[in-house]
Amino acid sequence: MGKAILLGIDAAVPTLLESYVEKGYLPNIKKLLAEASYVRANAVFPGITPVNWATIATGAFPGTHGITDFLIHEAGSPLDESRNAFRSTELRAETLWQAAEREGLRTATLNFPGSWPCTVKRGYCFAGEGSPATGSIFELRSSSCFASPGMAAGLRDATSVYLEQEGDQKVASINLRPFKDPAGSGPTYRIILQKSPAGPRCKICSENGKQVLTECGLNEWSEWLEGTFIVNGRSLTGTLRFKLTRCSADLSEFSLYCSQVMPKEGIALPEEVGMEVVNAIGPFLENSGARGYERGWVDLETFLEEGEYKARWLAGAGQYLLEKKGVDLLLLKWHFLDHAQHLFWGKIDPLSPWYVPEEAERYEKAMIRAYQAADTMVGTFLPYLERGYHLVLVSDHGHIPHLKAMSINNLLWKAGLISWTPSPSGKPNIDWSKTKAYGGPCVGQIWVNLKGRDPQGIVPPEDYAAMQEKIIDLLLSYRDPETGVRPVAMAIKKQEAGYFGQWGDRTGDVIYFMREGYSGDFNWSPLSPDGQILVKMGPQVKSEADYGQFKFVASKFQSVHGCGFPNVELGRGTEQAVLVMAGRGIRRGLRLNTPVSLADVAPTLAHFAGLPQPAKAEGKIIWQFAESGRQPGLYVG
Repeated sequence: MGKAILLGIDAAVPTLLESYVEKGYLPNIKKLLAEASYVRANAVFPGITPVNWATIATGAFPGTHGITDFLIHEAGSPLDESRNAFRSTELRAETLWQAAEREGLRTATLNFPGSWPCTVKRGYCFAGEGSPATGSIFELRSSSCFASPGMAAGLRDATSVYLEQEGDQKVASINLRPFKDPAGSGPTYRIILQKSPAGPRCKICSENGKQVLTECGLNEWSEWLEGTFIVNGRSLTGTLRFKLTRCSADLSEFSLYCSQVMPKEGIALPEEVGMEVVNAIGPFLENSGARGYERGWVDLETFLEEGEYKARWLAGAGQYLLEKKGVDLLLLKWHFLDHAQHLFWGKIDPLSPWYVPEEAERYEKAMIRAYQAADTMVGTFLPYLERGYHLVLVSDHGHIPHLKAMSINNLLWKAGLISWTPSPSGKPNIDWSKTKAYGGPCVGQIWVNLKGRDPQGIVPPEDYAAMQEKIIDLLLSYRDPETGVRPVAMAIKKQEAGYFGQWGDRTGDVIYFMREGYSGDFNWSPLSPDGQILVKMGPQVKSEADYGQFKFVASKFQSVHGCGFPNVELGRGTEQAVLVMAGRGIRRGLRLNTPVSLADVAPTLAHFAGLPQPAKAEGKIIWQFAESGRQPGLYVG
């Protein structure tokens, strides 16, 4: 049996990575490519995070492994109900790490989708939901911001803090209540703002103000703190740090950023190994995403710093487990590139409506820096090639510019297939007795409200095929009023979707693919009272809600992926993913132009690394990666 390391770099885009390597920005990835075989891989549809990490982990297609969308809807449940697609309990196929443990190997997963709740008995599992969402099942608090009232008024969701004058300094108290337990409690800190020759400083003190715990200057991080949180009756140690992001010269206005608060306990199994790694590497930060940046709490520099911290942590923790725990198979996933590209792809791509030439250099440097964090991770694991490990660098999808957003359910509503009214919560009140079709839960799927299958079904089984055709005709007949093109590039019946890896009770009755540049995500563009079907993207469109709040949020995403075909290119981007594989038996310096699927990753790695194949793997071995360049037994002479 062999040993392997799989580095999952969510949303690494081949066009950017190749360009940055050529320009010398990514020296470690350049070294890896010289030792490896490389190809642009096609994601399975839809090209989104949980679907494709499940495919990478299992070698199976969505219809087999069961992760068919960003959320899981199952035939026979209410059409507006869905479940978390990142959890291992939703997977229906064996993973690489389960197969490896079956043969006696020791495995570790770090932040990898589909690995939590833990599915191995002798291995290690860390914070395994791997979701890009702001909240998590592990955190004690999402990142937050405390600010003076005047400052808080301009910062979405910031907590107002009233300052008191004490001599020549300003003081206030802040409380870190756990978000998910209103009856719980968290530490209270006394903050003291002072003037200094170098500028304003913030001291973080004990509740009574007598003990200075840490401090920071303007745009500086404090040291990490540990605080006691009571959550659902359990006492947990939370780790956090602060950054003074704004402060006026007279100390009257300020904003103080607090990182996501993560516990030391309960983030891993075995729990004592999780605490051991945190004590050795440092506090774990699960979500280094867009929450603070898009709310205006932090600047671009802080956003990048958090992403870099998480990259260093994952690499350090992975190395610790390899060296101290004898891990044979390590899989980790870092999500930061996806956040960065959604947030400011438009700033670097001239095709985008967000593009401003004067800003392009600044954001290009930021994007390079994000990719350099991935390059540093690769540098941590390169030496393991000489020790007999196989090394894989893979992403789950790419990115292309986001030009227009389409509300598919508004189209169905306007055609009389959905009946609904708004509600105060924002979630639509659907009249299922008058609704014949409903799209969701997220990308590419529309469900017929079928009598005998769905709880409030009204479409008779004998009308099922006709309803599929009606939905397909509706999707394909709609044209962009501005350009005349069809935003929906293709729509097919469920019976025809097997070619794209979609089948079974979690696949919708109609599958649709958007034209490049258009999004058709139900959580980005839900039912809305204005009935708007197509919205042109750009800085003129504002979104103040979060994903999943039943409000329009499409304009928060300057790039898009997963709504269309997996091999399209647009602007500076492509929907394709990165696949690099190195180790014994694999050709060095190969650039393969033959299309491959992300379903091929697990079978190919298992073959070359001498690992057991996952039980339901359906992808093929990429024989072109072999040093001989040929499949054994198929060639003579």
